[in-house]
Amino acid sequence: MRVLGHGRAAQARLVQITMHDGRCRLGVEKVFRPGMLTLFIYRVAFQAPFAYQHNANAILACFYRRRVAGAIVDATGTGTRVAEPLYVRWDADTQAFVLGSEFVRGRGIVPQATDAHGVRRRFARKFGDESKYPAKPPQEIHELLRVMTELESLFRQCGLEGSGWQVCKRAMVSTANLLRTCAGYVIVDLESGIPAVLVPSYVLGGMRLGALPPFDDVDGAKLREWLDANEGRLIDSLCRKRYELLRGDAERLIEHSQAWKQGELAVGRNKWRVFGATCREQFKARCLDSWRRRDIIDEQSHAAMQPGRRIFSRMTFLLGMVPSAPGRLLQRLWANRPYRDKAARFLRDAEFRRSQIQGFVAKHTKRWRDAGRIARQRNFTGLGISFVMNAILATITPAGVHRWLSDPVHRHNVLTRMMLICVSARFQSEYGRYLIRSCIRQWEDAGRLTTREAMQLRRQLDSNDMDEYVRCFGMHMGLKLLLPLLAPLKIGGGAAFIASGNLWFLFLLFLMPACRTAITLWRMLGGKRHAADYIDALLVGMLPTVGTLAYPVQMYSKHPELSAFLLRDSAARLGRWMPIYGGKDSRVEIAAIKLVNFVAEALEVGLASTAPMRRRFARPADEPEAAPQTIEFSTGRWHRIADEQLRLIAESEAASQTLGEFVAEISDSDRPARAA
Repeated sequence: MRVLGHGRAAQARLVQITMHDGRCRLGVEKVFRPGMLTLFIYRVAFQAPFAYQHNANAILACFYRRRVAGAIVDATGTGTRVAEPLYVRWDADTQAFVLGSEFVRGRGIVPQATDAHGVRRRFARKFGDESKYPAKPPQEIHELLRVMTELESLFRQCGLEGSGWQVCKRAMVSTANLLRTCAGYVIVDLESGIPAVLVPSYVLGGMRLGALPPFDDVDGAKLREWLDANEGRLIDSLCRKRYELLRGDAERLIEHSQAWKQGELAVGRNKWRVFGATCREQFKARCLDSWRRRDIIDEQSHAAMQPGRRIFSRMTFLLGMVPSAPGRLLQRLWANRPYRDKAARFLRDAEFRRSQIQGFVAKHTKRWRDAGRIARQRNFTGLGISFVMNAILATITPAGVHRWLSDPVHRHNVLTRMMLICVSARFQSEYGRYLIRSCIRQWEDAGRLTTREAMQLRRQLDSNDMDEYVRCFGMHMGLKLLLPLLAPLKIGGGAAFIASGNLWFLFLLFLMPACRTAITLWRMLGGKRHAADYIDALLVGMLPTVGTLAYPVQMYSKHPELSAFLLRDSAARLGRWMPIYGGKDSRVEIAAIKLVNFVAEALEVGLASTAPMRRRFARPADEPEAAPQTIEFSTGRWHRIADEQLRLIAESEAASQTLGEFVAEISDSDRPARAA
């Protein structure tokens, strides 16, 4: 129905599921299609493809791990629960396994409210009167970390080492694995993307289990002992029937986990056993199962390869060492007779060749559209130069650069908006407000702003004295529209400096700060406002990366709530961008948002210290404030162009439907499931 998000190892999709009894309910499918970095890390660690993507035993271990963990959490009365797994299946379109589970309507962490008195409160606690400062705002993350600590201790006690890693507060990104609902916290992710090597205790635990590096491991002996020791308590909490189900699920979890782990080379885990016959047999069975499921080999080849233990010297295995799609093509040509016949027909039959090419082109075109790389209405007639160029761009460029180069309409709109930012006061103002409204809506959708707080921010945004700040903020943010053009210049400038040592090439690295400084100087010299209204923005705008925060810093004296919100939003984006440790609702993102407290306090102290100077240079009370002037070229024409672009922006804003609104439109047949 829609994509909910992307992780390091999987994509989460909202789906509508029809149960065996005919009932419909909402669910979430995790499609395990990891990125290149995750694939590389797993390949280096275990000398095997990413397990959850192609290994049947691994995906079944996911299913039973959730059932076992869910029953144990329910029985121990922690006040939390695990999202119920519903099924696993093989998805032919994506060539990957899928784990289906219930859809949980919850939210992530709400960051601490802005605290602009933290440092001063701390000093006052030691040397003065702390009561003159407001109380410290509560931090929801402390409650979440307490819950995670309890869950981690429980999972490690019962032998679910991998599940403990998924709720370990020291893992930095694990806070995103729980959602808060009206009934308490729900664990929605128990599947790792990378090995648990960032916390020493888990490395030591992996050494104890003989699993290095550790990755979603289960201590089978410890799990059985824990279930035996707590049998009476579990039966009282779960009832006899569910306890028997738990014991069966635990045995299946241990069985599938062992088959999965022993089916990989994983020298760090299997050590000398990789040279034994049993290891070769298990590795061969996994390879044959994966090849058969992905149609790399046919039934005859599968039957021919099954006898004996030989696998590493077979041509199918050796051809698979060629990376990516070329390797799979060679494997299919060697070991799949129907595929060879199909390839031969492709060469002989023009009509068949045309249909296959059209299907190939349509498949990749749909993928590029879904990723926002090409226009929705873009089509390709065949394997022409246009399609080949887009295939190359899809491989080597980010989505934004690809869209810029491939879509002339998008490129025209971007350049038009850049021109309007220079010449149209109305567009500057509306574009800046559009950007800020989008940020407010995203925080409100995520539950980080209440409806009242969002309405207050919107009222501040619509006030008349905000117009100049919003316009300049829109111009600064509008410079990001040129990133597809400026990125090659910055890369080229850095390379030229390294090659020649000429410092002038470094100027290309500071094109954005130079443009922001020019805009602020233009408004300072050409506008009717006092120069003091631009000093802070001028200084901050000169800085790389954080220079886009120039006007949020400048507006802090008059609109501290809106200014603090924009600063926090930018900090959150930086925290989500951080590789490996970052992401939505990660501790890195929450810490980045919390750092804005120091910025807000520094701004308050700075404003207080410079208040006398600001009053001296302030405009007299009886002097009317003149509206700032912006040069307009060909007023009628630019107004028409601005109207058109503002209409497109309004349509884009209206199309940004929230998840809550989307779910609310679904028929009442799944309402009991959504209430859960």
